[in-house]
Amino acid sequence: MITDIEIGRMVVLSDLHLGNPFCDQPRRILRFLEWASEEGYDICINGDGLEISQLSFEHFSRDVPRLLRVLKRIADRGRRVYYVVGNHDMAMEHFLDDWGALAVTPFLNLSSGHARIRIEHGHLYDPFFVNSPKLYEFSTWIGGLVLSAMPGAYRLWVSFERWRSRLRGPDAQGLLGEPPQFQAAAEEIARRGFDVVVFGHTHHPGERGLPHGARYLNPGSWLLGTQFVRIEHGEVTLEEWSPQLAGSPGAA
Repeated sequence: MITDIEIGRMVVLSDLHLGNPFCDQPRRILRFLEWASEEGYDICINGDGLEISQLSFEHFSRDVPRLLRVLKRIADRGRRVYYVVGNHDMAMEHFLDDWGALAVTPFLNLSSGHARIRIEHGHLYDPFFVNSPKLYEFSTWIGGLVLSAMPGAYRLWVSFERWRSRLRGPDAQGLLGEPPQFQAAAEEIARRGFDVVVFGHTHHPGERGLPHGARYLNPGSWLLGTQFVRIEHGEVTLEEWSPQLAGSPGAA
């Protein structure tokens, strides 16, 4: 299992949830992956790239084979593709590992230029997931039923999380929409010698400073946006991808 790597250029995206009834832009995801490969970037999908917990078989059977074809094509070009396991795709871990075109891992400790970067999905720092796993699993299942009937309910939930986060006040720790435990976890990881910590899981993109000049970034989810983390020889930025960068859609 690969957890320690050295890379010059990489893009990191999280929470694609291909197979979820709310995932309505699989073609844009595939175009981004092709674009990143053609630009010479290695790729890290930081958890929940596939959807098992809230599976729509119609979406899964349509979108996942297309994703696997694109990733195989990218790997054949010599680009490295890393897949960090999340909580919605745990059941696919051995399948993805056996498939062979991906390096499947629980986390990555990445050296790039002058920077040490920790990439982890982050569900192990979610207080609901950790303290009430059975209730979390049941809530996730119920959420899948709601999304199947009313996909727009997801946007309402994200708005509610951001509103609840604002109630903590302007000096509260964490990204807007996230529980403060995620920034606390990022601070703990940074104390082990990391300059940048990258989580996913929460679906709330953003960046926060950490003590001693370290930084915490989250690219959010491609269910609502197109944010990604770009790593360029130690320089780490949170950016939003535009489909115009990819040129023609290509074959997918």
